[in-house]
Amino acid sequence: MIDPVILMVCIASAAIIALASAAPKWREPSRFRASLEAFALLPSFALTPLSFAFPAVEAAGAIGLLFADTRMPCAIALIALFMLFGIALAINVLRGHTDIDCGCSGFIASARTPKSIGWWHVARAFMLASLVALTLLPETTRALVSFDYLSAGACTLFAVAAWFTLDVLLVNLPKLDSLRNS
Repeated sequence: MIDPVILMVCIASAAIIALASAAPKWREPSRFRASLEAFALLPSFALTPLSFAFPAVEAAGAIGLLFADTRMPCAIALIALFMLFGIALAINVLRGHTDIDCGCSGFIASARTPKSIGWWHVARAFMLASLVALTLLPETTRALVSFDYLSAGACTLFAVAAWFTLDVLLVNLPKLDSLRNS
């Protein structure tokens, strides 16, 4: 069982992160399609439909997490989606195909940003799946007080800020590596 405040933080953080991840895929579907193509794991006929289906599942799952009646199916869909991305990233890292865009940090990345994936990207995908999995735990039955809501809000802001800081670090990792090697 999980404390209701921790559950609120997990739900809110997962929903915000998933929506923020889906937004650039909607904004630039051709870029996300190119990322899927670069993974070299899907047949070409599936790339265009999946480039629209993945962000749709991500956005619908994020919104569905917010409601108790839809939380379980939406969480399962998001977990499956993030696990698929993690596995696809791991396959490409294992075969040495690391000079591709992961397709997951589009709100930060630009055309000039070096493209690179690594084990940190794989870990990030599995961490996000784990965060969503926490939303499936039953909550304890304790009375919430007003401070609990303040705590949940502050913790959510901290968790989301930490997540996006990790995104910025991963996007800039190739630049940091080139500085270290110069």
